[in-house]
Amino acid sequence: MTSLPLFIATIIVVSSINVTIGCDDNADCDAGLVCSKDECLIPFGSPLTCTSGWDCEHGVWCRRHGSAPGKCDEDHRCPTSRVCTDPGTECDADNICGYKEGETCYGPCMKGLTCKQGTCLK
Repeated sequence: MTSLPLFIATIIVVSSINVTIGCDDNADCDAGLVCSKDECLIPFGSPLTCTSGWDCEHGVWCRRHGSAPGKCDEDHRCPTSRVCTDPGTECDADNICGYKEGETCYGPCMKGLTCKQGTCLK
């Protein structure tokens, strides 16, 4: 008795937004995206879903609400006064209210710092 190998092919279709590098203005991006620091990214308050903060325009974080998909709805961009509302943050060179060295990183750390084990450090 001979047995023939059985091949099963599975095709997975993933619907995604084309978040890409290399834009000069919003016209270079897919509909619904904005050109932010040469990248086509999801803007603050968009109904589009995100999987990480890297999907959102600079200064905006992707936040999950329970089991729902992430949304770019956590804004850490500096206000026009350049005075951040959280005393643990300061407006940095990238115009983002980043958490200072030694602060718990509830959002982005200031430019030059990295979130390590929950704390912004050099």
